Amino acid sequence: MINIYLLCGGPSTEHDISLRSARNISENIDNTKYNLKIVYIDKKGHFSKPFKYESNKDEFNLVKKCDDNLFKSIEDFTSDIKSIEDTMIIPAVHGVYGEDGKLQGFLEVLDLPYVGNDVLSSAICMDKETSNDVFKAKGFKQARYIAVRKENLNDDFLEKIEKEIGYPMIVKPSANGSSIGVSRANNKKELEESITEALNFDEKVLCEQEIIGQEIEISVMGNEDPITSRPGAYTTKRALLDYEAKYFDTETVENVPYILEDNLEKKAREIAKKAYIATNCKGFARVDIFYVKEEKDFYINEINTFPGLTPSSFYARLLEVTYDMKFNEVIDKMVEMGFERYRSKK
Repeated sequence: MINIYLLCGGPSTEHDISLRSARNISENIDNTKYNLKIVYIDKKGHFSKPFKYESNKDEFNLVKKCDDNLFKSIEDFTSDIKSIEDTMIIPAVHGVYGEDGKLQGFLEVLDLPYVGNDVLSSAICMDKETSNDVFKAKGFKQARYIAVRKENLNDDFLEKIEKEIGYPMIVKPSANGSSIGVSRANNKKELEESITEALNFDEKVLCEQEIIGQEIEISVMGNEDPITSRPGAYTTKRALLDYEAKYFDTETVENVPYILEDNLEKKAREIAKKAYIATNCKGFARVDIFYVKEEKDFYINEINTFPGLTPSSFYARLLEVTYDMKFNEVIDKMVEMGFERYRSKK
């Protein structure tokens, strides 16, 4: 039997979504194949002692007391692991710390196998300036963009942004998740306010041309020859598909799948696969693309290297509508690919 350590929580703004993902994984994992233990990581980055999951509808029951000493808390986690050969880590921690390569680097140092993307692909995809630079180098169609740092925020630089990007534009933290800190600017005053807001979440901000189109999401899974799902999409009356629209707006409509003409769906899936490969992704990820109906064309947006796995999240649901792959089978595949990548490095 394989020992699974499911890490959840973490210090990012997506702490609560991580708990929801972890609960859903725990409810659906095949207990005849896996010995599951959960490790809660608090908002300071301290680890709990591994514990058994008890079925409960409230994900906040996964919140546990962690040792106040960071090094002792890490020891509480690692000392529970007796054998690497039959152990797999599922780092279900979203956003910074979980998707930016930090947690992956920690696991690499410990020589522990884990599911999902490695340090390089996580870091590339989390930092939107870097991933945009990669997409540009690889010839993807994308929005115009400029990165802003606090030290170069002055009137001259604001004028440069206005001239090169134009209004309206989207302003977002360069490295953050789940559309938090993202806003739309229609003039210089709103641009300054939006940049100030985004700087609360990251030291670098990305200003992007607004693409008037439908954002679609495609699930990608695989190491060397990844498969892609049919697209999914949220449709909303809001001007911006932000965190509130995704998770709390009852008028936001889920389209699973989002219907496109066959040739357009094929093209979107090809773009998703190419973007996944271009950023060195392995295991699984969700690729977000804008579809501009008037142009019948697509603009690459971003890649989520550990997408949400909550009951309402698109990732596993899109694999199910495409391949009839149940959630427990998605977990099996993630674990299988984690071992495959780990063993290929030995």
